[in-house]
Amino acid sequence: MAQRQIRESKHFDLIPLVDGVYACIHKMGGAASSNAGIIDLGDRTLVVDAFNTVAAGRDLRATAEALFGRPVSTIVLTHFHDDHWIGASAFGAETLFLASEPTRAACFEEAAELAESFKDRAAWETELAKMEAQLETETDERVRVGLVNGISRTRYTMAEMADFKPRCADAAFAGTLTFHGTKHMAEVRSLGRGHSVDDVAVLLRQDAIAFIGDIGFFDTQPFMAYCDVDLYRKQLHFFRDSDFRVLVPGHGVVGAKPEVEQELAYFDVLEDLVGKVVKKGGTLEAASKIALPPPFDRWLFGGMSRFAGNVRYMYKHLGGELPAEE
Repeated sequence: MAQRQIRESKHFDLIPLVDGVYACIHKMGGAASSNAGIIDLGDRTLVVDAFNTVAAGRDLRATAEALFGRPVSTIVLTHFHDDHWIGASAFGAETLFLASEPTRAACFEEAAELAESFKDRAAWETELAKMEAQLETETDERVRVGLVNGISRTRYTMAEMADFKPRCADAAFAGTLTFHGTKHMAEVRSLGRGHSVDDVAVLLRQDAIAFIGDIGFFDTQPFMAYCDVDLYRKQLHFFRDSDFRVLVPGHGVVGAKPEVEQELAYFDVLEDLVGKVVKKGGTLEAASKIALPPPFDRWLFGGMSRFAGNVRYMYKHLGGELPAEE
């Protein structure tokens, strides 16, 4: 089937991996905020995740339809965090939206919380104004980059919140689900709790490609605030010890085993540095002042608030006593 013209998106870069398989990598300043994937099964189109906004989801849908000249058959959600599924609302009823059973249940809860949050637009305006004011005086470039990204993301969200109609997964699966296409075969596999309550990967074994959602943060700081770091490590070990040669993360660049090793090393370094503070009876404030070595210090650009969340998680995980107000 002939392809239609593909319009470049300001929200993501379209990266071909093999014939009929594409990674969609978030552009800084765009409204995607995460990565996605497009797979031509031969007779059907499968999309992995759907981005953080309806605007980015529309571009994802248009790109997938232009690539293969047909509607998207199925979206598979890797986990429940909203930056991966809000864009699903841009797809039509002919597209089946699938998630694992724990993820689907968590999405309904997340959607209800978002809808309630969006009722208070004034609170969002206050937070936006706060970030804009801080940007005027902030001198730490790491924080400045994070503020710029946060302001952009907040503006995109606010532009859509009045018409917010969340689309949670239409159906759920347990364990493993396999799509047998005439061109590619995709194994959708739940890897259980780790980064989130349940993390799903889409495995193209014949092509040695895996879309791994937020199990992967490549060349960028992971989000650990609500993870189970021991199970998270096991998920990464699965891909480190696998035959997959191309790994598409939920955030960051397309990578492979070296990027998995580097993410594991981040966990180790953070655990070691925070552990030293905890062993000495140090406070969470003291732990937040640790200095990450290269290359992880560079990962802090655009994510000092994420770093604070990761330190807090690791501090508590290692037995540190959180402040009374927490």
